[in-house]
Amino acid sequence: MRSLQRVAVLAATIVLLGEAPTPTAPSEEAARVVALSSNRSSAVQSYTSRLHVDVALCSFPFLKFHLNGTMAFKRPNLYSVHFEHVPWFGKGFEDLKADPLVPMTWPEHYDITSLKREGGRALFEMRDKVDGHIKGVHAELDNDGLRRITWMYVNGGNIDVQVTPSTVDGVPVPSVEDADIKLPTYHVTAHATFTDYKIVTDSEANGERAR
Repeated sequence: MRSLQRVAVLAATIVLLGEAPTPTAPSEEAARVVALSSNRSSAVQSYTSRLHVDVALCSFPFLKFHLNGTMAFKRPNLYSVHFEHVPWFGKGFEDLKADPLVPMTWPEHYDITSLKREGGRALFEMRDKVDGHIKGVHAELDNDGLRRITWMYVNGGNIDVQVTPSTVDGVPVPSVEDADIKLPTYHVTAHATFTDYKIVTDSEANGERAR
């Protein structure tokens, strides 16, 4: 399996235009929307969870495999995944950074070109700050945080990740993530479930220091 395929298969676990839209989203407004979506998690210093992923390559060679590991978040914007065992073609990808799945990191990675609302969601259209293989990024936020993010590539492919949140100790966290990767030569899907959350809030951390 080629290196690009290896990256795509593992990327599916975290977890993936026509004319360029006219810039209409002031950075202040975008920052306000992102901050509002993060309000319910603002007191969280860190959390970890167990992670199980079912991956299927829907084109030849039609591989299916499972991954188990740990997901960790640490404020301000550090989001990472560690897999305990990976198939031979995934060696070197045991540890992954997933910061673009944290909306507060978007100003570091993307230029926001438009922002609008649809129902209870804020819809972002973005472009990578560094010219490369990504043509555009679409993301959707609501009061529970990130609900969907799609990376569109210049070769016509895309990686689409949809997030289903749950509430643990009053904090919205990912419960399920479904990724669909479609690139010119192959198609990969992944279904990830997050369990056994351990959440550390500011009050808990301050209580520990006071002892």
